[in-house]
Amino acid sequence: MSTQQDDRIKQLFILEAEEHLVTLENGLVDLKSTMSDSETINDMFRAAHSVKGGAAMLGMHSVQKVAHRLEDCFKIIRENPVDIDQTVESQFLKGYDTLKDLVERLQGPYGLREEEGQEIVDNALPIFSELETNLNTLVSCGTVWSISTGFSRIILKQSSKR
Repeated sequence: MSTQQDDRIKQLFILEAEEHLVTLENGLVDLKSTMSDSETINDMFRAAHSVKGGAAMLGMHSVQKVAHRLEDCFKIIRENPVDIDQTVESQFLKGYDTLKDLVERLQGPYGLREEEGQEIVDNALPIFSELETNLNTLVSCGTVWSISTGFSRIILKQSSKR
């Protein structure tokens, strides 16, 4: 593909990602209330999934990883409605802010360098780990979802709390 085509595809991805970020932000602004609207939770899950897929196709690994972690967390609350507390809401917003930052950096004059993106991901991973732990604690049915991430897939293992 030519550089011009690559730039056009990247710009289309950014436009689409920005639309998905709006969907995420609208649902996260008052996540506690959003939890009662399963369609909005599904929309948020699909938005993160779409950003992950587009980023993967374009080789934007840092964007893909962060969107994937958000998608995983939305999957937990989609399948196990929980009573969201302020801590979880704040952690979701931090995850969203990380994804938004990465997408915004793609638009910069130099784009998003791989090293820069990896550093942002590395700094965000503890947030997602804490979010996962907190979501697992809040899951009301006594089921814990353990998320193991790899480069190409995610494995959900179900285990009972004891």
